[in-house]
Amino acid sequence: MFPLNTSPIGEIITIQCFGCSTEDACRLRELGCVEGASAKLVSKQHHLILQVGETRLAINGELAGKIFVLPLI
Repeated sequence: MFPLNTSPIGEIITIQCFGCSTEDACRLRELGCVEGASAKLVSKQHHLILQVGETRLAINGELAGKIFVLPLI
């Protein structure tokens, strides 16, 4: 497992777990960013853009460092 913010752009990943606050984890889950979901890192500019299904989420770098993922094999 590694932090989301270290993933290369375009890589499809599987969300494994959250190391952030319970409040942030709950909010991510409400938006569809749940453990076991596949996602794609779309952009790494000021914020990371993560596409989960048909939804794109803008995630700041600090929070992205607390979302742990694995590459989809």
